[in-house]
Amino acid sequence: MTDSTLHIAVIMDGNGRWAQAAGLPRSAGHERAHLSVESTVTAALENGVTHLSLFAFSSENWNRPESEVALLMQPERWLVTEHEVESYRQRNVQVAFLGDLNDPRIPATCSHWLRTVEEHTTTHNPQLRVTVAFNYGGRQEIAEAARLCGTKTRLGAQEDFHQHMWSAHLPDIDLLIRTSGEHRISNFMLWSLWYAELIFTDTLWPDFRAIHFSRALTEYRMRHRRYGTLSG
Repeated sequence: MTDSTLHIAVIMDGNGRWAQAAGLPRSAGHERAHLSVESTVTAALENGVTHLSLFAFSSENWNRPESEVALLMQPERWLVTEHEVESYRQRNVQVAFLGDLNDPRIPATCSHWLRTVEEHTTTHNPQLRVTVAFNYGGRQEIAEAARLCGTKTRLGAQEDFHQHMWSAHLPDIDLLIRTSGEHRISNFMLWSLWYAELIFTDTLWPDFRAIHFSRALTEYRMRHRRYGTLSG
């Protein structure tokens, strides 16, 4: 196994449960989440990770209470703050968003902030590429790729098909971390997770810090990835 290109993905789960355990409204858990994002980005930089993907808002999250969705549509409050945008830029961290970003349900102010983050962190030679899945669904991505493909791609031509996916520019995921004790992938980057290692932690996302990320990465580096063979 080589870390020349290392793609770590994180399903950031447990904001609501963290708030409930603290006797606070669910919004408090979400608003604390950006600290975990920043700490995870820092840990990724320190550990030589080249790609970090974060699951922020799924296509199924629209079914949550209207007040909660309204907060999640303000990513500058809970996902990437103005201060953190500048910090990422200075540290050569490029942030991009992945998903159905043209959905009319996304407020204009939210779309503007996502574009602002991307524009201010764009660099030709990033040390770390951070991809944030926002209004994203794995099945939706595959279905959209199939629609775009039409009859142009030969049956079984996986590489041709992959080029039509939102995540075509990303390498396959090496390690998936999910917080909060849940053991499922929740429709997240289904194609890219095909041979990923999985680590589940009971730590709730608002409490997740660099030490948790580093421990998961250490465990990953002790595993032997065989890709269906007898040795690897």
